[in-house]
Amino acid sequence: MINTQQLDACVLKFQNQEKEIDKLLDELQTDQALLMDVLVGSHAELLTEEELDYLLFLFLVLYGTFKQQISLPVFSEDEVIKAEEFSWKYINEQNDYDKLVEIFYAEIPNQDVMEFIDLSIAPDDENEIKITPPGRLIMLAVLTALSHLMLNLKT
Repeated sequence: MINTQQLDACVLKFQNQEKEIDKLLDELQTDQALLMDVLVGSHAELLTEEELDYLLFLFLVLYGTFKQQISLPVFSEDEVIKAEEFSWKYINEQNDYDKLVEIFYAEIPNQDVMEFIDLSIAPDDENEIKITPPGRLIMLAVLTALSHLMLNLKT
């Protein structure tokens, strides 16, 4: 299981060593292009530039933290699409961020991962990243889909 300390360590690593985030992004684009295209790329035009940059950062933190803990396979198109459908099913049924977070806390078996996602994108007047309500739902969908995919690996 991924814990808060591992996620925080990855955030600090990326903030202190910017080349590490670029290295992981290059690796993802080479080894997991489908994962990036389906989960991030297909929603890029719906996000502001600031939201997209922030989503990419959070995506890389989650991916990088999982990668440090377990060996990750190259995900198939079917696996990625099923993970995306997992998230969008709930979002299409329930368009309320707070209710969705409750659902995802119940559906995603790692509370620290869900807490990281929620604390990162929840409405907060003090957050320096301005996230629109539609952008928040897209970010929630992408990050929970990635988490669902990673947490359901057979390890």
